[in-house]
Amino acid sequence: MLVDFASAYAAEFVPNAIDGFNGDPLDGIEKSFSLSPKDVFYTPTNASLSTELFQDERSINNMSFSDVSWVSSHNSHANRFASAENVLRQLATNQEHSVYEQLSRGVRGLMLDIEFRNGSLQCVHGFVEFSLLRDLILREIIPFLNEDEQCIITIDFETRGDAELIRRALRDLLEQIPDLERRIFRVNDKHWENHTEWPTIAQMREADQRVLILVDNSVVASNDMGIHYRYNVTMENHWQGSLDSCSPRYSIADLHVPWSMPYIAGFDKTWTRLFTLNHFCCSTGIESLRRVNPTRIGGGDNGWGTLFPRMMLCIAESGLGRKPNFVAVDWVNIGDVHDIVDYMNFGGRLGVGQRCESGLDCATGSCSAEKVCHCQPACSESTWNATFGENPRLPSNTAAIIRHAEHLLLVLLLSVFL
Repeated sequence: MLVDFASAYAAEFVPNAIDGFNGDPLDGIEKSFSLSPKDVFYTPTNASLSTELFQDERSINNMSFSDVSWVSSHNSHANRFASAENVLRQLATNQEHSVYEQLSRGVRGLMLDIEFRNGSLQCVHGFVEFSLLRDLILREIIPFLNEDEQCIITIDFETRGDAELIRRALRDLLEQIPDLERRIFRVNDKHWENHTEWPTIAQMREADQRVLILVDNSVVASNDMGIHYRYNVTMENHWQGSLDSCSPRYSIADLHVPWSMPYIAGFDKTWTRLFTLNHFCCSTGIESLRRVNPTRIGGGDNGWGTLFPRMMLCIAESGLGRKPNFVAVDWVNIGDVHDIVDYMNFGGRLGVGQRCESGLDCATGSCSAEKVCHCQPACSESTWNATFGENPRLPSNTAAIIRHAEHLLLVLLLSVFL
């Protein structure tokens, strides 16, 4: 099965890759392509930073970190740029652009799978190695932090293998990279002693604590190092399952019980718990690449008609009435995720124009007779901005978001029982 899949992929996406295979195609792949990290990093240039992106970053200056929604890329390191001509890496990709380019295009959450192999921390996807974590930080993340002094980045580590080895290696790595270590946001830092809530974006920028680090393993976590145990800081839906459902990753699904406590844990603070929306469908990026095609119903998995209703469903199911802080998707360059996150932060208009079979396929809840998502009178920009308050640029849209989630759930129930 793996042989067939690898050969089919190579024939479709890299037609020259299987030339010269003799006998077992997998044997040919293993002999022809090295699995060791390659020096294929993006060459930074501040010309890639857009004026619009800078304006958006300035506009959130007075918002609390917990009130902002950010675009996150799932398996950020597993991208086609880093894959180069390595077929196994290409099979394991979830993103198009390099990490630096993703950041330049507005991504602010990086989900990285790491493992301690051959004496160093590697960015991996399954058994496939993409790069040394040290090189990724030095060549792509640090240059962007230096160029864009407004940006705030969240790094979310998923760990594989020996947790104690990873913990020690991360400590050594941070000591070797002071340009990252000094920028790490620490919840227990003296800057935030008297804060009753997450600091504002302006305060984080002023303190130059612009990198929040989360990790999935409590053994690896260290509050002093600024590597926060994810379970203490965020709640999130499970990435597995249908995109038509939403269940918690860390607790028992129960319609009458919120997914998590409303506050962060592990600190003497009552700061709001953050919310990660995992929105990627499949075990491989190749499968998800087909599903994000904007010509599909709802605009594909990353389209307004699929992602936005899923977001509303997860807000309702979580039981805490909070919009996501991190919206994590595969192929972040395809679809409407950036527009949707802008909407969550600033208000505006819901997206329309996607193919649909019913209102369930549309962010507006309305599918025209021509099977195209369209805008009801209630979702005109002025009406929706009025719902958000006098200043639609402020994050005062939680109530409207919850009402919209209830509307979509009602549509869903009616479609089941009628």
